Amino acid sequence: MNEPNVAESEEKVWHAVYRVPKKNHDAMVRVCKQFNEMFKKCGGLRLEVFQLANTNVPTEGITNIANTVSANQDEEVWVELQYYGDKKHMDEVCAKLGKDENMGRNYKESLDLLTPGSSFIMGEFNRIDV
Repeated sequence: MNEPNVAESEEKVWHAVYRVPKKNHDAMVRVCKQFNEMFKKCGGLRLEVFQLANTNVPTEGITNIANTVSANQDEEVWVELQYYGDKKHMDEVCAKLGKDENMGRNYKESLDLLTPGSSFIMGEFNRIDV
């Protein structure tokens, strides 16, 4: 079996999946906007945030992501994508974010807005040429 080739650009994408109570939607949008400003200021390429739009998956053999993260009817499932040029670039941006005095407060506020008892599900991904 041939292994897929990692793209020449070595672009990195950091993904986070998390649950937000519907009542916290507007506050989490505000926190994400604040983080996006810090992310860009520190050299991040692009930040995108998505809310799960449809939990109806009628096809056998496919599990809806809302079930995987145990979301209930009072919660929204969000996916956040942070784009970096490569591993070195990601490390540089993260180091700058770590020094930003507002970052700690922003992160704590985002944790407080998540569904109680839950956390961010995060991972670093390489682009694959297909």
